Amino acid sequence: MLSPKIDSKDLQDLIEQMRKMAPHYTPEWRFSPSDPDPGTALFMLFAKIFMGNIERFNKVPLKNFIAFLNMLNVSLLPPAPASTFVTFRLSTGASEPVLIPAGTQVSASADDGGGTVVFETEGNILAVPVSVETAYNVSVEKDEIVPIKQHFFSGELVKPGTHQSSVTLFNTGEEEDLQEHSLYLGHATLFMLREPTLVELEMSNSWKQFKEAQICEKLTDSRFVEWSYSTEDGWELFDEVRAEGNRLVLKKDPKLEVTEKEIDGIVSRWIRCLAKKTQTAELDDVEIDGINAGAEYFDSETGGGLPPDMLFCNDVQLTAEAFYPVGKYFNSYDTFYLSSREALSKKGSTITLSFKLQHVENMMQSDLYDNINWKMIMKKSDLEEPEPPRVSVLNVSWEYWNGTGWVNLLEDKDYKEIFYYPAVEKKDITFMCPVDLEETYVNDIPGYWIRVRVVNIENNYAVNSVYRSPWIENIELKYRYPYGKIPVEHCLTYNNLEYKYRTLGNGEQNLFRPFYSLECQHPAFYLGLDAPPLRGPISVFFSLERKKETGENPPLVEWEYLRKDGIHCTWSPLKTQDRTKGFSRSGNVMFVGSQDFARGKVFGRDLYWIRAVNGDGKYENEGELIQAPNLQGIYFNTAKVVQQESLEDEIFEAVYSEDPIKFSLATAPVTYEEVWVNEVGFLAADQLQQLSANDLTQVKEVKDAEGKLEEIWVKWRAVDGFFESQEDDRHYVIDRSSGILYFGDGKCGKSPPVTGTENIIVRSKTGGGTKGNLDVGQIINLENSIAYVDSVFNPESSGGGCDVETFEEAVRRGPQALKHMGRAVTAEDFEWLARQCSQNVAKVKCLPNINSGGERETGCVTIVVVPKSNGSSGVDFLQLKQELETYLVSRAASMVALPGKLQVVEPVYMEISIYAVVVVDNMDIVIATEREALEKLEGFLDPLTGNHDGNGWEIGRYPHISMFYALLNAVNTVNYVEKVFITVYERQANKRVEINIQEMAGFPHGLVARGENEVEVKVS
Repeated sequence: MLSPKIDSKDLQDLIEQMRKMAPHYTPEWRFSPSDPDPGTALFMLFAKIFMGNIERFNKVPLKNFIAFLNMLNVSLLPPAPASTFVTFRLSTGASEPVLIPAGTQVSASADDGGGTVVFETEGNILAVPVSVETAYNVSVEKDEIVPIKQHFFSGELVKPGTHQSSVTLFNTGEEEDLQEHSLYLGHATLFMLREPTLVELEMSNSWKQFKEAQICEKLTDSRFVEWSYSTEDGWELFDEVRAEGNRLVLKKDPKLEVTEKEIDGIVSRWIRCLAKKTQTAELDDVEIDGINAGAEYFDSETGGGLPPDMLFCNDVQLTAEAFYPVGKYFNSYDTFYLSSREALSKKGSTITLSFKLQHVENMMQSDLYDNINWKMIMKKSDLEEPEPPRVSVLNVSWEYWNGTGWVNLLEDKDYKEIFYYPAVEKKDITFMCPVDLEETYVNDIPGYWIRVRVVNIENNYAVNSVYRSPWIENIELKYRYPYGKIPVEHCLTYNNLEYKYRTLGNGEQNLFRPFYSLECQHPAFYLGLDAPPLRGPISVFFSLERKKETGENPPLVEWEYLRKDGIHCTWSPLKTQDRTKGFSRSGNVMFVGSQDFARGKVFGRDLYWIRAVNGDGKYENEGELIQAPNLQGIYFNTAKVVQQESLEDEIFEAVYSEDPIKFSLATAPVTYEEVWVNEVGFLAADQLQQLSANDLTQVKEVKDAEGKLEEIWVKWRAVDGFFESQEDDRHYVIDRSSGILYFGDGKCGKSPPVTGTENIIVRSKTGGGTKGNLDVGQIINLENSIAYVDSVFNPESSGGGCDVETFEEAVRRGPQALKHMGRAVTAEDFEWLARQCSQNVAKVKCLPNINSGGERETGCVTIVVVPKSNGSSGVDFLQLKQELETYLVSRAASMVALPGKLQVVEPVYMEISIYAVVVVDNMDIVIATEREALEKLEGFLDPLTGNHDGNGWEIGRYPHISMFYALLNAVNTVNYVEKVFITVYERQANKRVEINIQEMAGFPHGLVARGENEVEVKVS
C-alpha cells in the first residue's frame, strides 16, 4: 500500500534546488559536478542525507496509519496449516488391533530440501488387521450387481495411468453386470443326450396345485425366460419350449451333445432356465417343490430311432447297417454286444430296439462226395446230394451289466428264441431300462452295454451242416418314459451371485422360489472384509473425485453391517461418524465394530460384510441433478493429519506490573494453544462449583494423598480484543504470527493472580505454511515407531497450507475491518470478512440475490471463493467452505443466516483456448517466436497470476479478443497477427462443456482458466 507523499521531491529535484540556492549562500564557490572538488563531494553527501530524511518523513503517514491499525488490534493473520489423511499400514502377520493415539507424528521431506515437514494426527484411531477382499455396486431397481476392480480397495497407492482412475458408486451402468437369475437342473444320465430329443419337465406345487399350469405358462414365456443345455462351447438354447398342463416340453433338434459341466462344485449334465434381465419381478410368484423329468428320442424328419454307439460280435466290431450279430458260423457262447450311452443310460425308461432280421444260410466247406462209389457208368440216383443238417441258434440270453456282473435282461421266450425262426421280418425288442444298469468296458470301450449270448444251438455237432446265421439290418433304438417321470438328481438356484441347493419333495419346507432379487430395496455399495472390524474407533478413508455440490438436502447414506441373529445373519444399522457427508466429499467414515459381526455368504463370498445404502435413492434416480460419487480408493486405518508440531509446555510466572501482563512464546507461529492458570487460593468454593458446572473440561483439580486441594488449573479463553471483556472474564489475546500472549489489565479482562510461583502453563502447537502442501505419497515417515506399524503414506495430496499474511495484505485489510466492524452488510463486507476468516482465500466475490445455482433469488448470498491452494487437494476447499459459511453466517443479518440462504461455492472455470496465426519476417525466428507467444498466452490466462497486472483475473471478468491481438503484437519478432480464434469450455465438477464466447457474460461466478493454446507462425 502506497501512502501519500508529504514531499514529492526526488534526489535530482533536491540537487537542482540546492544548486540554485548555493550562489546566495556561498557566492565564492560554484557547484561543478563535471569537475568535482571537496565542496562538490560535501554537497552531494548532504543531498543524500537530506533525501533520507525526506523518505523517512514521507513514511510518517504510513506509520501513523499502522499505529492506528494496532489500536484496532489488526495483526498479521497467522499461517494456515495444511491437512490431509495418512494411512497406517500394519505389518504382515499382525493379528491384533494397534492404537494410533492423537498427536502421532508423521513427516515428509521438504520440497526445498530444508529438513522435514511434520504432521500430527487429530484424533485416536484403532488400526485393525482387516483388508477389503471384494466390493460391489448394487442396484435393486435395475437388478444389477457390478464388481469394483481390486485396485480401488487394495489399500495401495496406484501409479497414475496404470489403472482406471475412478469408479462411480451406486451406479451399475459402467461395468460388467454379474447378476443372474437361473434354475439349474442336473442329471448325469437322463440328460445324456446327443440326438434330437424331447425333454419333459413336470413342475409341482403341492400346496397350490391349481397354480401349476400357470407356473408352466410363465416358465415357457420367451419374454421372461430362456431354456438351454450345457455343451462344450457353453450354453445352447432349446429349439422349442412349450407348456402342456403342468409339464414343460423342451425340444432339442441339433446333434449337439449335452456335456458335463461343473456348477457349484457339482459335475453333471445340466439344463438351465435363465430369467431375462429386468423380468425377475414377473417371476416372483413362481414357487415349486418338485421337478420330475423325462426324455424321449424324437426325429421329426425320419421318425426313426437313434443308431447304437458301438456293436461287437465277440471282439470284432460291426457296422450298424448290416451284420451277423453272433457271427457267420456261430458257436456256443458267442456274444453280440450293443452300446448306446444315450438310450441305455435312461434308467426306468422304456427302450425299444428295432431291426430287420433274416437268416442267411452258410455252408461249411466240406467234400460231400467222398463216399460215392464212382463207376464209368452211373445212375442219377447214385449222384444225389444228401440233405445237409441245419444249424440254428436255438435260444439266447439277453443280459446287462449291473456293476458286479452280467444278469438277465429279458425272460420272454420269444425274445430268447428270436434267432431261431427263419422268417424275414422287422423285430421290436421292448424292455424297461434297469435301474441298476451301470457303465462298463467291453473290448476296452466304455459305455452302457447290453449283450445277447448264444446259449443253445440246434445241430451244433452235425457234420456237413448248413448254418442258418442271423442277419440284422437297420438296427436302431428309441426310449421314452410312458409311466411317469423321475426326479432330477440336482436342483440349484442361482440368484445374486449365490448358488442354493434345493431339496425337492412335497411339503412347505421344500417350497422355494427359483428367481428372486436382493432383499435391500435401495442402491447400495458393499464391502467384503477378511476379518471382523471389532472395537474402535475404526477409520476408513474414501478418496473421491471432486463433484458438484448437492445443495441443502444431500443424498441419505446409511451404513449397515451383517450380524449374527441366532442361527441366521441379518443386516443391522452401523453407527458411524460419516465425514464424507454421504459420499459428497473425500473423508473418513469412523465406527466402533460390534462383537456380533458375522461371517456370512453374500454374493457367493463367505466374508464379513458392511454396506452403504442410499436410502432415498437420489444417487440412482435423480440423474444429472445429483452427481453420483466417483471413488478413487478405499483405505482402512487412515487418520486425518494436520501440518503442526506439538511443543513442550511453557511455564510462566505472573508478576506485578503497571502494564498488562504479556509473554513471548518460544516458538512462532502458533497454530493452536491452551492457556491454563493456577488459581488456587483465589477461587471461592461457589466460584469453583460454578466453573465446574459450566464445563468440566475447563477446570482441573490437583489433590494430595490426603485429598487436600493443592492446585486448581482453569483454562482461559482466547478473544480478538479486550474491548468487550469484563473485569472477571478469563480472556487473553494472542498474536499467533509472532507468538506474543497478552492478558487483561483487571478492568478489561481479568489479570492472572500473582502468587510468586510459576502459575501459567501454555500448551501450543506450531506449523503452517505452503511447505505443507505435498503431493500424494510424500508423507512416508513415522517419527516414532509404533509396534506392528510397518509404514505410512498419504493417499491424497495435502492442501490448505498458507504462509503468514504479508504486511501489505494486512494494511489493505485493516481499514475494511473498521468499516464492517465484524458485521456483513454490503457485498464488499462479505468479501473482506471472508479474507479475514482464512488466509487460504486467494480471490473472493459476493453475488447478492444469486443462489448457488447461479440463478437470481431474493435474499440469497453466494460467495465465490478461489483457494490459494487451488488445484492441490479437494479436501481443503470443503473445509474452507464449511469454515467460511460458519464464520459469515454468524456475522450476517438474520434473513441471510437462514439455512441455505448463504452459500460458499467454487467458481465455474472458463477454460479459454487460443488458436492464433502470427507473421514474422525471418524463418530463423519461427521457433523462438512460437515459444514466446505461447509463454505469453499461458501467463496471461493464469487465473491467479495472469492478466496484464499479474494479479490474476477477477471473478466474473473475461478477456476480449482484442486483448489477445495486443498481447501477441507485443512479441518483438511478430510483424502482425493474422487471426485469433477463441474456444471456451465451461469446466465444473469434472465436466467440460464447450460454450459460445458470448455466453461467458452469463456466468457472474466464472473465472478464467487457461486451456490448450496453439500458435501458428508464418513467414511473410
